[in-house]
Amino acid sequence: MPIFDFGCSHCGHKFERMISNEEKKNICCPQCGTPEIKQLLSVFNTGSRGEKNAFPCQAACSGNGCKFGL
Repeated sequence: MPIFDFGCSHCGHKFERMISNEEKKNICCPQCGTPEIKQLLSVFNTGSRGEKNAFPCQAACSGNGCKFGL
């Protein structure tokens, strides 16, 4: 199941949920309870959240530039 990032239009709280695409329409803000939420653009990350250098460019980039062309 995918993890989606959301932002509350009412209180501004940002949160994430592991839910199916079908369940996205039924989600409410965990802070204020409003259903007025928007899905945010999520950053794709192949590493775990606590992993150092989770993005390949962080490990490959030094003062000489990035070998990934970013």
